[in-house]
Amino acid sequence: MPNKQKRGLFQSIFGKLTGAIGSNYPQYRLLSSWDSSFTPFSGNAWDISTVRASVDAWARNAAKIQPRHIKRVEGRREDVLKSPINALLQTSPNPYMTAYAFYYRVAAQFVMYNNAFIFPSWENGKLVALYPINADRVELVEAEGVMYARMTFATGKAYICPYEQIVHLRRHYLDNDIFGDDNRPLLPVLDTANAFNQSMSAFAKLVSVIRGILKATTTTKTEDLNKRRDDFIRDNLRLDKNGAGIIITDSRFEYTPINERQTPLPASQLEYIRREIYDYFGTNDEIIQNKADAEKMDAFYRGELSPFYMQLSQGLTNCIFTERERSFGNEILCELNRLQFATLTDRKEVAKFLTDIGGLTLDQVLDIFGYDPIGGEDGKRRVQTLNVANVKTVDQYQLGKNSDSPPTNPEPGDPEETEEE
Repeated sequence: MPNKQKRGLFQSIFGKLTGAIGSNYPQYRLLSSWDSSFTPFSGNAWDISTVRASVDAWARNAAKIQPRHIKRVEGRREDVLKSPINALLQTSPNPYMTAYAFYYRVAAQFVMYNNAFIFPSWENGKLVALYPINADRVELVEAEGVMYARMTFATGKAYICPYEQIVHLRRHYLDNDIFGDDNRPLLPVLDTANAFNQSMSAFAKLVSVIRGILKATTTTKTEDLNKRRDDFIRDNLRLDKNGAGIIITDSRFEYTPINERQTPLPASQLEYIRREIYDYFGTNDEIIQNKADAEKMDAFYRGELSPFYMQLSQGLTNCIFTERERSFGNEILCELNRLQFATLTDRKEVAKFLTDIGGLTLDQVLDIFGYDPIGGEDGKRRVQTLNVANVKTVDQYQLGKNSDSPPTNPEPGDPEETEEE
């Protein structure tokens, strides 16, 4: 077996590194802040179960994305089917992740940190991998008037590259010129959630050890109460002293055993914490528990996922293609098949409407219902009802041309020339 040099993940992504790259570069000055750096800090947010459930629901739905290389030509959107970029985007963005894992992590960082970075790896001018970057610190530095991003990781290693070469996605983008804002508005509810969890944990432990209540029927000094409690425990609740399991008390005390050990939850406080966190991340109970119907899932897509996909599409397009390639209509389209949210009845209505106007091929109809495509020329064939007239035929009729004879029938098999019967 050949001797292979051991390489860590850092070298696998960025290549061999010698020295601290860019350590002497001056800081890139921003307009909005003296600090030209970003640190992905979320406090104790990830340790709060409600936060983690919200981020997970957001990311796992976002990771269902279906990106692809397309080309816009004369108003048409054509899939570049033989593009090698498609395999990278749809199957294996890098050697360590599936496409789902890649987009999940990008989405989770986007929601949790309000910033997500993607590093493209090139070999001989060819894109070979995409990596989600989880750096401890990202600093903007300058060299010869060019802005660079210096990424420092938990191991202390750093890598620098021109900022324009990475994909940077931002959320809550207002105050800083380059980076998305932090999650400071969420900190009060996180503190409340943390205090709530700790108090409920302590209360649950207390409830678990309390076995009963010994009530004094007469006024008694504290010292006497403590002594009577200790005597009662010694004489009645210890197995070596009370093998029969029978408890005896006199008229001065009443003993009530506690059999119910459930911890009562303050519902209003719990609901406040959940609602504040859900609202902040744009989720709800239905989304998190996978109970949302088609209408609610579509609203979640339009309000949360669609803006993320739009930003991801533009970022990947600018990163992967040169300005000349973009001028020829090349771009990366990131979207989700929204029909997957629809019920069977809704899918049937959509399929019927689009086939009536000749808007779908047979393979596209089969895909709506989750069936395998036919392929070939049969799969590409479009179907259309004869109840839909061609625009040219309608104009001819309204202008009174050939009014003495009915319009000439179109050539069979041409959906654009079908006229109303």
